[in-house]
Amino acid sequence: MNKLRSVKVLGILMIAVAGLIQSCSTGAQRDLSKNEVVIHMLADADMLLPINSTSANSTYIEGNIFQSLLGRDPETLELVGILAVDRPIIEEIDEGEYEGGMRITYEIRPEARWDNGDPITAHDVDFTFKAIKNPRVNNEHLKPYMDFIKEIVIDEENPRLFTLYSDQRYMLAEEFSGYIVLPEYVYDPNGLMRNYSLKQLSDLTELEKIRGDRAIIDFADNFNSERYQREIGYVVGSGPYEFKGWATGQRITLQKKEDWWGDELADRYSWFQANPQRIVYEIINDMTTAVTSLRDQGLDVIAGLRPRDFINLTDDSRFQQNFNLYSPIAYSYVYIGMNMRIPKLEDVRVRKALAHLVDKEQIIEVINYGLAEETIGPIHPTKEYYHDGLRPIDYNVERARELLAEAGWKDLTGDGILNKEIDGDMETLRLEFLYNSGNDIRRNIGLIFKENARRAGVDIDVQVKEWTVFIDLTKSHQFELFCGGWISGPGLDDPKQIWHTESSNNGSNYVGFGTEESDMLIDSIRVELDPEVRNQMYRRFQEIVSEEVPYIFLYTPKNLLAIHSRWDNAEPSILRPGYNETSFKLKPEFTESSMTQ
Repeated sequence: MNKLRSVKVLGILMIAVAGLIQSCSTGAQRDLSKNEVVIHMLADADMLLPINSTSANSTYIEGNIFQSLLGRDPETLELVGILAVDRPIIEEIDEGEYEGGMRITYEIRPEARWDNGDPITAHDVDFTFKAIKNPRVNNEHLKPYMDFIKEIVIDEENPRLFTLYSDQRYMLAEEFSGYIVLPEYVYDPNGLMRNYSLKQLSDLTELEKIRGDRAIIDFADNFNSERYQREIGYVVGSGPYEFKGWATGQRITLQKKEDWWGDELADRYSWFQANPQRIVYEIINDMTTAVTSLRDQGLDVIAGLRPRDFINLTDDSRFQQNFNLYSPIAYSYVYIGMNMRIPKLEDVRVRKALAHLVDKEQIIEVINYGLAEETIGPIHPTKEYYHDGLRPIDYNVERARELLAEAGWKDLTGDGILNKEIDGDMETLRLEFLYNSGNDIRRNIGLIFKENARRAGVDIDVQVKEWTVFIDLTKSHQFELFCGGWISGPGLDDPKQIWHTESSNNGSNYVGFGTEESDMLIDSIRVELDPEVRNQMYRRFQEIVSEEVPYIFLYTPKNLLAIHSRWDNAEPSILRPGYNETSFKLKPEFTESSMTQ
């Protein structure tokens, strides 16, 4: 990379940052003898209702309130039984109503119970899947993943034993059938969903008949209400922690349950360990302020540190007396999304030209201090079906100019910005680039992009939006360009939510991507159980994404973490969010009795 240009860019970024950095302090010292973990979050959760929530922050918090039938062993990453005794028995069906599908049989642990003392049974599982499939429940992002589940049969003699029936051999059947279970007595106290069977709700013809039923509407209105999203006593699961409070934009607090059923299994299974008495998720949407609080020991855990801060903290011997720093790999990628629906960006040559104007090497080295790796598509490079044969779009201003000229864009006004007549109107190639407040990395990506794009006659207007506004604008397709990120996991990737045309309005296909072939491939990938055949489909799908250029894929970051050294059993994990706060154990020298001696 050109060193003079790097110095110039650093100067631009430093000027931009200088006006935003403010010195702050947490004030009074926190009592470090308290068995309380304080965890930083850059943005608020959208809600604490796992069926309906969509933000990663919500998922992290919900994981301590609610439990799934299955989870992943934090060390082996293999699926293990949580509410379920073990992984399910899966059998292929070769005849009858569900020919070509499968049977998935689970048994719930006999120890598992709700907060009111009632046992967790298959009837709660039945209720949860019916709530997901209720056509008026606000969870369009989740429904496609549960299409394969058509019916549940509960054992007449053992209410903890049940079989799910699928009409297809979905590759993620085990993972998604092992979903979170909600207590029916809390979320449907009037038993409205008992009027319907899971089989009925899984049949599109039947679903249309009952869509207007009073019970369907009343249940959904109640379930979708704010009460079940953030009110104490209504956010209830079988997990080790209960929801105790939410000060919007400040913090969300959980308290360890006094008589939690999983405690008796903690010695046998690490995923039942719940050691801290209290967990506080401190919401600080400015990373500079968050790092200051970290230095003052106002926080115990911070993930997603900016590379610049991570490097500075690594060199700070005083800080390292109190904290440990980690940089595990992250199952995520950062990208620039382009709205393919708007006239300025519907031509693939324009999108490809914009990709040529993003200097990824510069972004990785200057903004990320080398703590990231370039990526070329939506599949994580560690996956066996990652298409490493695809060539990344290189930084090439001259090639960008050529593509824009081919697409009909010329400087008609002499101001250095390209123009083109579209539908009878003279348009200027000026594009708004959105990023969310508090995210300096995304802002700096925008500033680098702006400088480079100007060389090709493209004007990039870098705009910041508050997190909830940013989410609303991207979901409703009211954007031109935005900088975002997606998080995945160690399992197989199902591209439907983000990439299928059916997900353009109610899913996460914000950019409007999709061709007939890509939809066909996504649908086929989901039901192909042969890894070799499936991997070929994955690779062709990645080729189409590369050809259409809906995103400018930037890099896969490392998860840069700091965890207070007063905690034992706090090793980082490749599983998001990169740590398991419930396993943290306060070191003996930090207990109240030790610190008062």
